[in-house]
Amino acid sequence: MRIRLDEKWMGMAVELAKRAGNSTRPNPRVGAIVVKGGRIVGAGYHRRAGLPHAEIEAIQQAGVKAKGAKLFVTLEPCSTHGRTPPCTDRIVASGIREVIYGAGDVDRRNVGGAGRVLSRKKIRVVEGILREECEKLNEDYQHWTTRKEPWVILKLAMTLDGYLVVPGRRWVTGEPARAEVQKLRSECDAILVGAETVRKDNPQLTAREVFRHSAECRNVGGEQPWRVVVTRSGKLPKGAHLFRDRYKDRTLVYRKKKWSDVLKDLHRRGVSRLLVEGGAEVAGGLIKAGKVNEVVIYLAPILVGERGKGLPKIDGWADWGWCEVVSSCAGEDLCLRGKLGGAK
Repeated sequence: MRIRLDEKWMGMAVELAKRAGNSTRPNPRVGAIVVKGGRIVGAGYHRRAGLPHAEIEAIQQAGVKAKGAKLFVTLEPCSTHGRTPPCTDRIVASGIREVIYGAGDVDRRNVGGAGRVLSRKKIRVVEGILREECEKLNEDYQHWTTRKEPWVILKLAMTLDGYLVVPGRRWVTGEPARAEVQKLRSECDAILVGAETVRKDNPQLTAREVFRHSAECRNVGGEQPWRVVVTRSGKLPKGAHLFRDRYKDRTLVYRKKKWSDVLKDLHRRGVSRLLVEGGAEVAGGLIKAGKVNEVVIYLAPILVGERGKGLPKIDGWADWGWCEVVSSCAGEDLCLRGKLGGAK
């Protein structure tokens, strides 16, 4: 009975954590509730990097009722000082008698720290309740923290017969799908394309203000995502938007670099989520290198036969295993979004 109740409360904390969307990056999504006498007396979630952590929000809401209560939190509480003081300090001061958390932190500064600190203060610690659900909340955070590379999202727009380019059309998909991509851009720290996309399309690669400053999507400071170009020759048009507009300082060019080197450098710059938008060769190269974590495909109700241009043949693509696929409609277009099991 105790385990079932713990899972019930932790499930509520998981749902709270989801409310943050992608606004916490590069921090993890975390939800917390304070329970006393079988009732929730405090609840909270981490909203954005630099703001109070979920545990602090929940304890503040509980007030004096936190004394003698249980704290359910989806992630191991932090025990070191970062942008904010350690959550373990506040837990001890609140009078919480038991802490139950779902997933352990992968940040080496905090691993196992909460248990040691709280146990010394005679606070009971239980871990692993709904571990799988809690870990899924932060797959991108775990990847960024342990691999030292951003979580890579590959966006493709294609026809029903698999072509990425349709002769005579500027866009494959309609306006609703393109609006969704603007939101997706705002949920990422950088947008990457190949040199051919810059030469042919002269893209701006910006995120619309309405999404960039929304509570769900925004970066710290509301900055535009980095614009990233990969090129072999280095021959890029000097008059391209990326090099002349007001965000030109947010443009990065990598010439003759391995994918691992590009991703490591982006990680160093604080990029936790990378959106890859352009070109068949870029998409194929990342897939072949095993660097794609998630795929978003927009399928337009168009058939072009052999007149279009599609993805190059990639060994091993069919063996990856696409999982957690969800589908939705964007106007007349179909969106398929899922995670890939082959990233390394």
